[in-house]
Amino acid sequence: MLQKAQPTLEEVQKEFENWRRRRKNRRAHIPSTLWEAGASLSGQYSVNEISKRLHLNHTALRDRIEAYRQGKGIKAKEPAFIELDMISPRVITECIIEMDKPDGARMKIIIKGSCPDIAGVSEAFLG
Repeated sequence: MLQKAQPTLEEVQKEFENWRRRRKNRRAHIPSTLWEAGASLSGQYSVNEISKRLHLNHTALRDRIEAYRQGKGIKAKEPAFIELDMISPRVITECIIEMDKPDGARMKIIIKGSCPDIAGVSEAFLG
């Protein structure tokens, strides 16, 4: 199946300029297709760069990008790969688990004794 080619920042910028020039009401809401085109650039450009070039509110764009990623199944930044040696038996007296979600949520668990199922805890928090 052929996928639609990713638009460039310049192409999306021209689309926004054309829409702004043609609209009759200066207070008209930006069409969702334009928001989606802007959000689709987030894999190649920073939110700051996109918002400046397209003359968009930074916070509104950031929220649209997050919605775009969730709706399209695009993953936000992938967590760093961490290899855990689960084969070698170890005596653990303290276990500290810290996790951050792309939306800014954080979790820190400190356990005295043996560690719980790390995969299960991670899945429950990160989804």
